Order: sequence, then C-alpha cells, then structure tokens
Amino acid sequence: MEQFLPTKTAGWVAAGADRYFTRDNIFEYMDGAGEIYLAYDFRRLLVREYEKRAAPRIIAEIYQMSSSEDAYGIFSHDTDGQPVTLGRGAIYAAGLLRFWKDRIFVRLLAGEETAGTKAAVMALGKNIDAALPSAGKKPRLLAALPLPGLLRGSVHYFHTQVSLNAHYFLADSNLLNLSPKTEVVLARYLRSGRKVRLLLCRYADAAEAKAAFEQFNKVYLHDRSAPKLPGRVEKVERGEFVSARWNEAFLILVFEARDPRTCEALTEAVVKRVGEVFR
Repeated sequence: MEQFLPTKTAGWVAAGADRYFTRDNIFEYMDGAGEIYLAYDFRRLLVREYEKRAAPRIIAEIYQMSSSEDAYGIFSHDTDGQPVTLGRGAIYAAGLLRFWKDRIFVRLLAGEETAGTKAAVMALGKNIDAALPSAGKKPRLLAALPLPGLLRGSVHYFHTQVSLNAHYFLADSNLLNLSPKTEVVLARYLRSGRKVRLLLCRYADAAEAKAAFEQFNKVYLHDRSAPKLPGRVEKVERGEFVSARWNEAFLILVFEARDPRTCEALTEAVVKRVGEVFR
C-alpha cells in the first residue's frame, strides 16, 4: 500500500518509519474503534506521518478492506463534513479528509487545520486518488433505496450489530440476527414533513429474513402471538409509528413515522425497488 503514498506533499515530508497493522493488532492503534473496522472485514492498515518545520503534522491512514463494498461501507460509517470531488466520494471537515476507492479507505488528518494544512491534505488526497488504479463499486443494495425524500449524507451500509448500535440502537441483543453475511442499509427520509428512518436488511435466504421478522415482532413490538405475514404497522412511544415487512430474503423496517400511511408508502417503494434491482 506504500505505493499509493508519496514521500512529500506541498512542503510536508514523510517522517519516521511507516507503521503497519492487521486484524491481529488493530487495537494497538485505535483501541475500541477497531471493532467497527473488523466488522467491515478490514485487512491491513498503513500509517505514515508527514512533517514540516513550524507546521502541524499530517497523518495518512490507508486501510485495505476485503472488497470495494466494504471500503464504501467503512467510509459511510461517518458522513459528517462537506463533499469533495475526490475518489469515489470524499468528505472534508476540520482538517480531516476521508474517501474510498476500490478496496481502499483513506483518512488524512492534520494536527491542526490551517490554510496550509488544508491545501496539503487536499494535495495528498489527489496524489493517492491518482495512484489507485481501479474505482471499485458500491454495494448493490444501495440501488434498492428509493430516491424521493432521501436525505444526503444519511446512508450507512454495514453488516453487524456493532455497526447498527453505532448508528441506531434497537436492543442490547442481536435483535435482527445480523452477521458478517448480512447486508444492511440505514437511511433517513423526509416524509410528510418529518424525518423517518429506513432499515433495509438482506439475508442469505428467505428463512433467515422471516426469522428476523418474527423476532422483531416478538421482542421490539412485544407481540408473542404469530405475526401476520408479511408485514405490520404499530403505534409505539411518543405517538410514533413503526412498521416491519418481510419480503423474501429482505426485511424492511421503518421507524419514527408520523402515521401508518408514511410507513406503508415508504415500504412499498422499497419493495418495488428491491424487485427491480434483485429480480
């Protein structure tokens, strides 16, 4: 991965030896945050620091994931910042530039944001972008998201309970039976003047999706009777509505809706897109 990094950029020069981390020692570099990277099938990390006299240091982190889908996924974990035209999407905020391309996720962080460090971080990002030969592809599941009302920067792609809890807490237990083989997209929509959450899960088969649907009904909606298939809408705390829909290998959940119609309309739009994308 060192071939993606230059030895100098905009007056900053590489300082000290590069550091390498794998799945076995990732926690030596980032403590508890390593769980999130492992949940995206992280493989290797290269860390290189750059220095310039009388200027803040810049740290470059190059993460290699097992697939371009997971590189996108770890990029989507934190979407705060302003969009930048770089790589396959990039975000910049307060001296931190993040982007993904192919199986690589890049984090470039200045010790302090100045006009100089911002220019250097951007220049370094362009160098890395140019060195990455392949663009890679986004997860296919993203195409199943209806576009009307979708809020920019609200989309998160992941696999496991660890990632779900980081974005939206449902339960202490693995309520939806998520695993490294499950694909999940969490997004927010503006519907009927209110922001609602959509959770779309793709399982290995219909039996797994049905089991997750039944467990959600039993635990989250406190219904121990046999749930009506394939879906239901229920009023919960604060007068909000929640819906659950089982559709072959997919589970579609809508949270924080103002009325049942919002749940039903968004769910039907997802069912239609799923049919178009995965037929």
